Amino acid sequence: MKLSQIRLSLVCVTACAMMLCMTSCKASKTETADTTTPAVSSANQVEPEQAKTSSEDDKVPAETAAVNDAAANGLPAYQFSGEDPIQKAIANHLIHEIGKNYEPSDVCIPSIAIVGTDSTNPDDIRVWGDFWIFNYKRNSDMLETASGGSYPGLIHLKKADDIYIVTKMDVVVDGSDNLKSAKEIFGDKYDDFHKINSNQEDREKIRLQFISDYVKANKLPITKIKDFGWDPVTLP
Repeated sequence: MKLSQIRLSLVCVTACAMMLCMTSCKASKTETADTTTPAVSSANQVEPEQAKTSSEDDKVPAETAAVNDAAANGLPAYQFSGEDPIQKAIANHLIHEIGKNYEPSDVCIPSIAIVGTDSTNPDDIRVWGDFWIFNYKRNSDMLETASGGSYPGLIHLKKADDIYIVTKMDVVVDGSDNLKSAKEIFGDKYDDFHKINSNQEDREKIRLQFISDYVKANKLPITKIKDFGWDPVTLP
């Protein structure tokens, strides 16, 4: 074979080898690009399912939040310790629906004086009474009154599976129409309501008893309460 033919053959072989190499490298690069997972843009990114779970765990019911807040301040949230399920439902309503309108404190305790009850209709049980709530701050072995209010009137409840639920509350209005409103709401029970509402000594006995029941139920080292501008009072 002539030298020129040998050189031509070598050039062809070399060219073929280079083409095969380029084809192989291109295929390798294409395969790598298709299988590489894109980089995560944020180190805090959460997978969808994980995000859903975290979101659900972060949702805390209002009652649970209130209990946690009270526990953080060293006092458990108030729970009615008596056996009357109607009073228990009323106490919960006063604390969670009316008490939420006040600035948070260490504990919210109701004071309930029932004037009359009509249970003939299980879908509309009516309870007339002198209803109060008080928020307290703890100071050593004493509860100091932080805020509170009076909500006399008529509470409507319904019974479902042995549980009483407050559906509505008619509260006596303030101001010049107070007497008219009270008589309309209490009707023939107005005199009984007036005897309780106008007697501060009797009202205080009821309030102190609710506080004392709460302290005893939770075995707290609290012995007295103090209203602003008044001397401390020992609990019964």
